[in-house]
Amino acid sequence: MMRLYKTDALVLRVRDFSEADRIVTLYTYSRGKVQAIAKGSRKTKSRKRGAVQPFTYGNFLLYQGRSLDTITQCEPKESFSHLREDLVKLAYSTYLTELVDGFTAEGEPNEQVFLLLLTTFYLLLKDNPGLLVRAFELKLLNILGYCPQLESCVHCHGPVAGNAAKVRFSSRLGGVLCDKCSGHDPFATTIQMGSLKTMQQLLKWDIRRLQVLKVPEERQQEIAAILRHYIDERIERKLKSTVFLDTVLQ
Repeated sequence: MMRLYKTDALVLRVRDFSEADRIVTLYTYSRGKVQAIAKGSRKTKSRKRGAVQPFTYGNFLLYQGRSLDTITQCEPKESFSHLREDLVKLAYSTYLTELVDGFTAEGEPNEQVFLLLLTTFYLLLKDNPGLLVRAFELKLLNILGYCPQLESCVHCHGPVAGNAAKVRFSSRLGGVLCDKCSGHDPFATTIQMGSLKTMQQLLKWDIRRLQVLKVPEERQQEIAAILRHYIDERIERKLKSTVFLDTVLQ
């Protein structure tokens, strides 16, 4: 097995390791999530310094180690510096990377996750961040097998009344409930039918087409709250980045 390998990657997270080094969490195209050490990257004149900034997209040459891989070379393709310079986009981007980090295990490659995150970073430079992030959440959950049931009742699998103004959504059971089954989760949340239809659109549509979708702010907030609770249930912990995101958006 070749211990030296080359792959495109996105920087999910960076933390200081010593006076000169950093530990970098990468999401790679060919190997999924990887933990690697970037030796000397804290030094001002280090060539690696710019390449291991959060959100950076680049081509990395790594040496596979027992517990940590080592970044030997890195060529940035896109720094996404604008995502770090704008406070709102920084908060959203940090949330996206923590979401990917939290839902994926090391050494499990998934090209769809990589391409979804990369595409979303590019779109964040210009599009409505809130709606884009809602689509990202749903698509990531779908790719990884955690997507909520949105088309039919999660309990009986029957149709959800299309003429109803509201339905119930159960984070615990994993989707919408019809009227007959709404009592199976007393903590299920009421959701407007319009919000449910928007969630269905966000899941199905190409994420690059979202700029043509006009969604009222109140509906966006309802979808955000539903997905926040659903994700917390699935990941079984509170994401740290949501505190920063909520503070910025206040």
